[in-house]
Amino acid sequence: MDTSKRSPMKLINEVPPIKVDGRIIACEGDNNPALGHPIEFICLDKEDPAVCKYCGLLCARPSSLGVG
Repeated sequence: MDTSKRSPMKLINEVPPIKVDGRIIACEGDNNPALGHPIEFICLDKEDPAVCKYCGLLCARPSSLGVG
């Protein structure tokens, strides 16, 4: 797949929401601290998936995604 012609935002929008069982998560952007971003604590109380303000990853509880 040639990704050279697609913007980073388009690429991140193709990543499906990450299913999380907890109410609050901590996003670091990457498992490697040198490649990540400052820790962003995200509350998942709303029905819509939450977005990390640094990397754009979506996170949601399974009930928000229509999964039991």
